[in-house]
Amino acid sequence: MRGKQRNARGANRQMKKFQDEAYGYIKDMFAQHHMVKRVVLSLISIIVMGFGISLFSLSGFGVDPFTSMNMNVASTIGMGFGTYQLIINLVILAFVVIVAHRGLVGVGTIFNMVGCGYSCEFFQNLFAPMVNEHYTLALRVPLLLAGIVTLCFACSLFFTANVGVGPYDALSFMLARSTKFQYKWMRVATDVTVVLIGLIVSGGVSAIFAGDISKVKNIGIGTIITAFCMGPLINVFNKYVSAKIFNVDYEKISKNVAFFMLKGAMVKNSVPNHTERTKFNNDSTTAEVLSQSTRL
Repeated sequence: MRGKQRNARGANRQMKKFQDEAYGYIKDMFAQHHMVKRVVLSLISIIVMGFGISLFSLSGFGVDPFTSMNMNVASTIGMGFGTYQLIINLVILAFVVIVAHRGLVGVGTIFNMVGCGYSCEFFQNLFAPMVNEHYTLALRVPLLLAGIVTLCFACSLFFTANVGVGPYDALSFMLARSTKFQYKWMRVATDVTVVLIGLIVSGGVSAIFAGDISKVKNIGIGTIITAFCMGPLINVFNKYVSAKIFNVDYEKISKNVAFFMLKGAMVKNSVPNHTERTKFNNDSTTAEVLSQSTRL
């Protein structure tokens, strides 16, 4: 009996230590610590993100799935890319807030929703005349590589600032939590869906069946690269660049504390009073989101 009581006291002390670590980390990353710096850098990251996407688009090798749908639909209906992306982000954001929760929404969400499309449109219009004048493979490949590096750096900066996620990212997370499927599979499903929507609306599906792939717009090797290479490269920028900019050391935080944090602070902006460490595992939706975004 006494042995069980000692074990219980030991477990309580471990849990108290675990909670203290989590609270300290929350204070640093999810409360108001360096908020002005995080908001300013979040805004800068969105402008850089738009620049990176514009390089992708100008290369002619395709863009990321969500952008490809927005560009294809916008061009088909005769609307500016920035305006259409703002509208579709508003629709997604409303759906996420109404159906799920507001825990993922912050000032960064607004920056992403409004600024990304318009900044991309601005840079694309600015550089298009120069690119079109020398539109050769020798120029397109460097544009693609520069777009990848720039976009990954911007995403890393935006994720690490942690003042809200983009509406499209929040959609995948919400669906994963609602369906109990892993985040990565829901992200694949949403990516495939938006690409298909863009293809159908722009006539790309008909062009493929007709054997004329030259009419397929904004989808190509760049789209595939974003699907498989962006995650690892973003993590490199997280570790060696963004973490130093924000003076954050994720490596001192255990995985369990990180899962505890993400579930308690990022989603609910509070730490549950009674949470068992065993509830956090590598197969959880929370772990998947962490691995896709904030983990270094």
